[in-house]
Amino acid sequence: MKYYLGVDGGGSKTEALVLDENAVVIGVGRAGPGNYEVHGIESAKKCWLESIEQAKSGRDDIRFEKACFGLGGADFPEDYEMYNKEISSLNIAPEFVLENDAVIALRAGSSDYWGILIIMGSGSNGFGKAKDGKTFRYYGEGYEFGDWGGSYSATQDLLHNIFRSYDGRGEKTVLEERILDFFKVKNHDELAKLLYYHPEEKIRAQDFATSIFKAIEEEDNIAVKIGEKIINEAIISIKGLMKRLDIMKENTPVVLAGSFFKGAPWIAENISARTHMFAPNAEVILLEVPPVVGAALIAWESNERLMTEDIWKRMSKISIKKK
Repeated sequence: MKYYLGVDGGGSKTEALVLDENAVVIGVGRAGPGNYEVHGIESAKKCWLESIEQAKSGRDDIRFEKACFGLGGADFPEDYEMYNKEISSLNIAPEFVLENDAVIALRAGSSDYWGILIIMGSGSNGFGKAKDGKTFRYYGEGYEFGDWGGSYSATQDLLHNIFRSYDGRGEKTVLEERILDFFKVKNHDELAKLLYYHPEEKIRAQDFATSIFKAIEEEDNIAVKIGEKIINEAIISIKGLMKRLDIMKENTPVVLAGSFFKGAPWIAENISARTHMFAPNAEVILLEVPPVVGAALIAWESNERLMTEDIWKRMSKISIKKK
């Protein structure tokens, strides 16, 4: 029996998935951040290995035919060179493919492996692949690089507006008081000192970002504006990639991945409706399976195996629970 490995190493977690030659799931695994930019390459490698061991489900007889690593931080040629060297040193498989984590997310959501992928999780990114194989990807490195979206960007906007709500320079928001409960502080002076003297708390504040969805239901104007910005940025990114790849008139799959698109059902519905204004044949899909499914499929298909409808349906049922 031959086995194939997929690994998704991102800024918040690493997930691994093992398939056999019939695309039957052997096991799944989950560990800490697998992007070297978070805690360094040695920490990332430990997380890769931990997730892989979990996915092997205690079986010592598994030897991988091929593997695919979809890694955050694989942005420039120097990153690929470093990652390739580090993966090779682990002797996980005789052959492996290295992709940016946006690429595997598109594979996980598009049965024919082409279309548009927009991610809004902790950060944001966009990747497109045309039927002829032409690709284009945004930098996905933050505001300075043209990106906006995900919990990091939303948290910046939230904190900005919350403090302005408190000090009188801005419009009032219900989130002004709710953030005090989140951080367990008595007032905004304590909150300001906490964020100023402990910058790492700004990262923890990203867990508060999804509070905007409840506030939107309550018609909080600040939250509504941020929600609209999320949708607008998704539309701008989709349209930009479609134009770049000349696929606006095709039945293009548009895959939405990341926690922010799952915050409320109306987000994907709104994006779908607005996408059809300039790309009427597009099919907007909310990614329901973990992106690591795409990595495992890329490894499995690299042996010239063909996707079938039954296999695709089976893949759509895979889930990895938090531990």
